[in-house]
Amino acid sequence: MNVSDEARTSSDSFTERERELLLCELQEAHAMNRGLLRQLKKVQAAAEEAARAHAKMVVTLTETMRENAALTIERDMWRDRAIKAGCHAEQPTMNLGALVGEITEDEASVIRKAIARLHHPDAGGNIERMKLWNAALDRIAQLHERGSP
Repeated sequence: MNVSDEARTSSDSFTERERELLLCELQEAHAMNRGLLRQLKKVQAAAEEAARAHAKMVVTLTETMRENAALTIERDMWRDRAIKAGCHAEQPTMNLGALVGEITEDEASVIRKAIARLHHPDAGGNIERMKLWNAALDRIAQLHERGSP
């Protein structure tokens, strides 16, 4: 072999070795890319779930605000009617016993929830007013349990 053939053989083996190293690096890069793609899919799924939860919360809050606005309007209407009728806005006791035959237990429960939204202290309501309503609705519930008309 002459020097040029020897240099060519050395050069060919060097490029083969480089080729093997490059293929090994390429495989490692592919493995890393697959791992990163899996992580990206997980993060995207989490972001989509967070977006769905946010959208659901916005809908719920919007519905709650609409309901609260409607209840506030209704409360004001009844307050105005009571004032026009000459009733005192803040009565020391409430007697709803006459309504036992008029409303069902489910309706009493709905009234209790509506009153809680209006008069609960955490919602900026009047705690005394809420106590009066709860006492009156408790009496209705007791009368329903006894089966009184």
